Amino acid sequence: MPAHTDLYGRWAHEVRRSGLLRSGERVGVAVSGGPDSVLLLEFTKALAGKMGLVASAVHFNHQLRGSESDADEQFVRDLAGRLGVAFLGGEADVARVAREKHRNLEATARELRYRFFFSLIRRGQLDKVATAHTANDQAETVLLRILRGTGTRGLGGIYPTLEGRIVRPFLGLTRAEIEAEVARRSLPFRVDSTNLETRLRRNKVRRELLPWLQREFNPDLIPLLGEFADRSRDDEEYLEEQARERARPWRGREGQEERIPARALAELPRALVRRVLRQMILAARGSLLGTSHRHIEALRRFATDAQSGRTLALPGNLVARREFEWLVIGVASAPTENHDFSFHLTPPAEVTVPQLGVRLEFKIVGREEVGKAYNKRRVGLDPLKLAGELLLRNWGWGDRFCPLGFRKSRKLKELFRQMKIPLGQRGAWPVLESGKEIVWVRGLPVAASVAASPDAERVLTIVESPGGSVSRRVEPR
Repeated sequence: MPAHTDLYGRWAHEVRRSGLLRSGERVGVAVSGGPDSVLLLEFTKALAGKMGLVASAVHFNHQLRGSESDADEQFVRDLAGRLGVAFLGGEADVARVAREKHRNLEATARELRYRFFFSLIRRGQLDKVATAHTANDQAETVLLRILRGTGTRGLGGIYPTLEGRIVRPFLGLTRAEIEAEVARRSLPFRVDSTNLETRLRRNKVRRELLPWLQREFNPDLIPLLGEFADRSRDDEEYLEEQARERARPWRGREGQEERIPARALAELPRALVRRVLRQMILAARGSLLGTSHRHIEALRRFATDAQSGRTLALPGNLVARREFEWLVIGVASAPTENHDFSFHLTPPAEVTVPQLGVRLEFKIVGREEVGKAYNKRRVGLDPLKLAGELLLRNWGWGDRFCPLGFRKSRKLKELFRQMKIPLGQRGAWPVLESGKEIVWVRGLPVAASVAASPDAERVLTIVESPGGSVSRRVEPR
């Protein structure tokens, strides 16, 4: 049978128009052995000569059907040989992995299969992998997601591309068209026996629900659901971009954490708030796997209603927390994280604090130097009022301090709250002891009892800078 039939011509024109495949690309066709994937390999091989593509057959053995699975693999290997294309195979014991992870068998199979596809791309063997999802698969997916209670993103069904590397060039063709073309070409194919089992939800939709809806309500349901998915993806793309642009002036990144003022979220429509939160989770974690509408709604309410210091656990070892007016999303800290440090020193000295990534310089200067170099990072203590060796350490529970300008000492925890120091930073907050008294706390005035008077001849200053090499580093004792 010649390669250039009406169906092939229509398909090839759409592939060129859409840009799903581009000249010179190495394209692996995911071939299960079924009629859809066999025809896609046949079409891609024919198109390869016209577009300069390098086609290959990709097969993943899920090891779910014993010798039947092995026979599928051998069939695809032989098919690749007859067509003169490379065979790229992978395998995994999907059932065992699903048991160990306590996950759905179908979801586990998809995850491992796609992990294999992306590994071929990552290793530079392929530029893209093409899968043979059809218009029927699209209709089934939309119906399944509606029955599951999906959001608007899920209504987009199967996307034509995934991360620009997985492409679905058969989404515009129905299964009936494909099977008729396979019959015209007399192409051999395999039948997966599990596709006949209606105990699987997708098979039940494919073999019972969708035919019934077509028969009783609308015979054109498959293309209509495909168009519905197309419009949903267009709407979702616009709303995602709106969410990104509206949040851009407010969203911030500190280390591995995403943050945004809660008031900024309160000013956005709920449709955009949900998308902003999804985008923040994706940026903090690199994946939305396991994150459902229920999680996003819980996070949206948390951002609005939670008090400062409260936290909310999210999938993927993420945690959201309120830090005063900020919503912060990041990976949960290890429970063994230790902020403790302790340095004995006698000025002049320089101390690098690894827990903070800063260097503190303790320098005794003349009165005239203080006046011209004084700033927010520099404080003045009278060295004559200090009790010899000093101790620089991190804050501890129960610490009290009386800064210059206060009439009595206050708990540092209360002062941190007033300063709006995030909970995650308090454990490593530096304080300086002289004798048994705290005489300096980062970010606060010095203690009234040791503050240098305007006529002091010598003043101890403390200057903070980013951590790095130091000339005289004081080691902890």
